[in-house]
Amino acid sequence: MQKAGKMTTKRKITSQDVADLAGVSRSAVSRSFTPGSYVSDNVRTRVLGAAKELGYLPNILARGLIAGSSGLVALIIGPMTSPQDAPLIEVVTRLLGEKGKRALLVPIPTGGLADEGLLQALSYQVEAAIVFAGTVGAAAAERCTRIGTHLTLFGRYIGEAGTSCVIYDNPTSADAATRLLIRGGHRKIGYIGTRHRAFSDRERHDAASAVLAEYGMHFHCYGEGDYGHDSGFQAAMAMLNTMDPPDAIFASNDAMALGVIDAARVLGISIPDQLAVVGIDDHPMGSWPAYRLTSWGAKIDVLGDAILRATFDKESLPCDRANVHMLRVPLYPALRDSTRRLD
Repeated sequence: MQKAGKMTTKRKITSQDVADLAGVSRSAVSRSFTPGSYVSDNVRTRVLGAAKELGYLPNILARGLIAGSSGLVALIIGPMTSPQDAPLIEVVTRLLGEKGKRALLVPIPTGGLADEGLLQALSYQVEAAIVFAGTVGAAAAERCTRIGTHLTLFGRYIGEAGTSCVIYDNPTSADAATRLLIRGGHRKIGYIGTRHRAFSDRERHDAASAVLAEYGMHFHCYGEGDYGHDSGFQAAMAMLNTMDPPDAIFASNDAMALGVIDAARVLGISIPDQLAVVGIDDHPMGSWPAYRLTSWGAKIDVLGDAILRATFDKESLPCDRANVHMLRVPLYPALRDSTRRLD
């Protein structure tokens, strides 16, 4: 009888225990749990039966490290401020699972450096790292290249040879959005970008500015946000509560554009008669009856496929002068009620 106050610690079941019960070698146990490895049906049945009886589960991470491949892919993510963030992470995680990989989520603060999270992920022997948030320093990128960990950046760029970048076709979409506003008769166009001047935001701003310059115009006013709805709302409130407000606002992403529409609603400003609004992303929320936002975007599944292609099939992509593998994702317009209809 066990004495009161004392506890027994149950020994952890190992692959050797499974091998002994099944009457096979440890290597046969390992092969039975490894997809694609050869083992007879009889041996696999005995091993799986013994494992079930003992309650054994293989240590996938340890097996991967022994084989030289952890199967882990780090996803460097920031706060989910944009409506697009969570669905995209979900799609990428699902696609990784279909390839037999597992996602390791590594969060970083808004606008922070991704370097610390990236270096933390490398300690888990990840096969690749996909950066969705923050900025990556040259030293961290070079370290990934040096140790053979592939680095993919989404919506950002770093000139480190061997890395991959998946980027929207920002110049083309920003050009089209700005021309749409000008054709709609708008001459006081405001812009809401990011406080940290993210790569995609700079491309959108610069392309829109170039179109305005063609018509002898410039942005009427500016606002800053963090890609979130609340920051777009606050920026729009400040821009619209003036003696000379804009008659159109180009927001650098949909979440901030939705915030602009809500601000206009609070102030009693009619959309699109008094204020036109455009965004980038074409998130499903933008199609809701309360918003009907005009936007440019790509399907989430298309983005997920592009990210995995850049990560696992980068050699099929063109390289720029810095030998960075580039994949530009085209964006398509969704013309809705937040802009004037053109004949």
